Amino acid sequence: MKTDVQSAARRGRRSIKLFKVRGIQINLDFSWFIVFALVLWSLSAGYLPHVFPGSSRPIYWTAGLFATLLFFFSIIAHELCHSMMALRLGIKIPEINLFIFGGVARLSEEAANPKDEFKIAAVGPLSSFALAAVFWGIRNVVEAGPAIIVEVFGYLAWANFALAVFNLIPGFPLDGGRIFRALWWWKSGSMARATKIASDIGKGFAIALMVLGGLQMLSGAVIGGVWLIFIGMFLKGMAEVSYQEIAIRQSLEGMRVRDIMIKDVVTAPSDLPLKRLISDYFLRYGFRGFPVTDDGRVLGLVSLGNIKDLSEEEQRTKTVGQAMTPVTPELIIPPETQVTEALKQMAQENTGRLLVMDKDRMIGMITQTGLLRLLEMKRALET
Repeated sequence: MKTDVQSAARRGRRSIKLFKVRGIQINLDFSWFIVFALVLWSLSAGYLPHVFPGSSRPIYWTAGLFATLLFFFSIIAHELCHSMMALRLGIKIPEINLFIFGGVARLSEEAANPKDEFKIAAVGPLSSFALAAVFWGIRNVVEAGPAIIVEVFGYLAWANFALAVFNLIPGFPLDGGRIFRALWWWKSGSMARATKIASDIGKGFAIALMVLGGLQMLSGAVIGGVWLIFIGMFLKGMAEVSYQEIAIRQSLEGMRVRDIMIKDVVTAPSDLPLKRLISDYFLRYGFRGFPVTDDGRVLGLVSLGNIKDLSEEEQRTKTVGQAMTPVTPELIIPPETQVTEALKQMAQENTGRLLVMDKDRMIGMITQTGLLRLLEMKRALET
């Protein structure tokens, strides 16, 4: 479970869109195939032949594939439980991403209070414990059947139990770290302070994992050691980023869209051929997107994402109006809005720019790139 407003515009470039559940997009990052192959191989060539010797290779690989798929469906279920609780509490969840280290439900904003934070965090491990109980119950029901099927459901029960216990470690951004943060937030009244402490614990746990991985490599368990080091590096990075996001929100507190918007906005006419858009706009100005207008009226936004997959022929024959994303209320923001709300809106709509409108008139535009530059300057000046 994660909140990430800075990287929203980069989402989806390296992932496969699978399906939606209650409006939540389930994405599959290409790195997921690495861990899928590792789990499948460890089950089919290692675990199952060891606990159930004497069967044929096709049976091991079929059973391993079945177990691997159910395990990753368990991860989706775990993240969906976080997401359903967040939705119930009024927090929008744009997507869930499956990648090399498991799954991440992206929250569009932080919980409003420690009670909500506790509920969202705790439901994940509880769901994994429940799945462990379900798979163990199925194992007992099919105990009289083929032994390899019994072993598969036994493995799934153990894997979900282990997932729940691992997530309860009180280090941010694991679920246990978020539970710890909620409790400290409730005690201290400061979310930023609670996040800092939980993040430091998370970094300490990550470093311990990396040290343990190094010791395993020295003892000869190279693959297991490398895996622990990678997990530790990932958790350490996540802990640091999660705290930085809180610091970013505090740094932007009180600033309004009117204060930081681009006022002299370069617009593109809707009847402009895409070839001209590339040469006269993208390559000339170096911006990643432009508002599209017709007689001063804003029709939409056109960005690199709208044209990068088009063929040469389509770029010659299509116009900006045909390729643009039509303007909707979700792409518009009033000038008096807090900048933190603008960041949240960008994350919710998965866009890198918003049109600043005063009634029906566009008076400016804000971009994620511009906000990041502003943050860099504020940090440099504060330092």
